[in-house]
Amino acid sequence: MTAYAESAWSPEKGKTSGTDMQWGGGTLYALKKEIQDNITGGSRKLTYRRTVPTVDLSRWIKENTDVDDYVIFKLDVEGAEYDILTKMLKEDTFRWIDKYYGEYHGWQTVAGWNKADKAQLIEEVEAKGKPLLRWTGERRTYEDFDVLHPKLVGSVGKPGVVYNNCLGSAQKRPKLALVVEVGMNAKAARKLVTTLAAHTSNIPLALFVYGDFVELFQQQVKEWAEMFTIGMRESQPFPPGHFARQAPGWIRFSIVSAMERLCDAGLQSTLYLAENTTKTVIQVAKNRGLSLVQPTARFPPTEETPLTEKSYYHYRDVERVPKALRVVADRLGDTGGILSLDSDHPDSYMIAAFLLDYLVENSGFELVSIEECLTE
Repeated sequence: MTAYAESAWSPEKGKTSGTDMQWGGGTLYALKKEIQDNITGGSRKLTYRRTVPTVDLSRWIKENTDVDDYVIFKLDVEGAEYDILTKMLKEDTFRWIDKYYGEYHGWQTVAGWNKADKAQLIEEVEAKGKPLLRWTGERRTYEDFDVLHPKLVGSVGKPGVVYNNCLGSAQKRPKLALVVEVGMNAKAARKLVTTLAAHTSNIPLALFVYGDFVELFQQQVKEWAEMFTIGMRESQPFPPGHFARQAPGWIRFSIVSAMERLCDAGLQSTLYLAENTTKTVIQVAKNRGLSLVQPTARFPPTEETPLTEKSYYHYRDVERVPKALRVVADRLGDTGGILSLDSDHPDSYMIAAFLLDYLVENSGFELVSIEECLTE
């Protein structure tokens, strides 16, 4: 058969279907104008024309799967679905299918199919085949997303609440919890965590990990979980300030992916250290049953007092250590809160022992676990 595919992008290409996008799509059923226009490819820019081999999908399913297998079937073929589904109904192939994801293209001109015939086939698939679960790949969502990924229960704190300080201000001593924002550098993370854990104070520690880190270093995370509280970050690191700017579906997908990676390691955490707490991030976290941790102070600082060449990096290590500690102390003030160290920054390791000496001996804070900061 002849397949019509979208042309490669170029500055002169113009808009596809009225929108500036690269959908990367193709179809066996191009519109008449698109077929005739072999210069621009028409509204969908279908300038590539290729003769492609085809297979009998209904027969392929039967020959390559067993009725007792759990088969997930996804069909998104730009109009070709009507002929495919007709044959599957005729041959009772839906007995092999447990879940059916797809998309119907009612607007697409398909040879031999009018609007009424399409509607009748859809009714027959729903009644005699399998109900369609709609999906949208570019939005990272599918119809049964929330069923497959239900809200977590039993969280510390309240889902959707942002905690950026330690509760219990009536206590005589202000509280402080120390957490590590584990980056993707496993060697740097091990050095920092080992140094903090070796301090004689035996301070409670919480580690927040990316989903990708858990996938790559699952055994390390399991070992940490035996000694420390494990929380989660997103599925992967983004440049500062960019994660929360994504569409809600992408944010949800990233957070749920991180939850799944922890689940793969036999862990479940309802603590989420967000890169930034916008309304969308908060709502997505709430819908997943997650409590949000937003540190009172971070090293290196992400706001207010940046570490510039003039104020910080110009100096030697022995001068940078007290400068880093002063940044932390100034941000914490005398009220304490939640302090985080970024494991990917080498100076987090460099100041670790000196920081704990200060916190234990001179700060006046009561060093507590992150759970105490979230418990009213």
